[in-house]
Amino acid sequence: MTELARFRGFHHVQLAMPAGEEARAERFYSGILGLQRIPKPDHLAARGGCWFRSESGALELHLGVEEDFRPAHKAHPALLVDGLAGLRERLEKEAATVEEDTQLEGHERFYASDPFANRLEFIEVR
Repeated sequence: MTELARFRGFHHVQLAMPAGEEARAERFYSGILGLQRIPKPDHLAARGGCWFRSESGALELHLGVEEDFRPAHKAHPALLVDGLAGLRERLEKEAATVEEDTQLEGHERFYASDPFANRLEFIEVR
């Protein structure tokens, strides 16, 4: 019998975005969230979109262009962060809508949307 695969974590999360909006994505994901924009491999760059990575390298988030783009309103990544209160302040300062939800035991969290209305969860361990 074949041995089952062992999952170690996520390599990256991909969200969709409309074509030609890379500058807006960079202003939000780099300018507000503080992720570093990283180059896409040459063979993928022609498709549009952009990739981002956390300073530690522990998180990668890719935005891919969808011609018939529709934002993810329910499905979302939950981004584990340190400094949730400061992130919330930055988002509110930039006029992002912060949405409360019931807290999970041992965590603080909230939701916000990226410039394309994709839902994002930000969560911190207490």
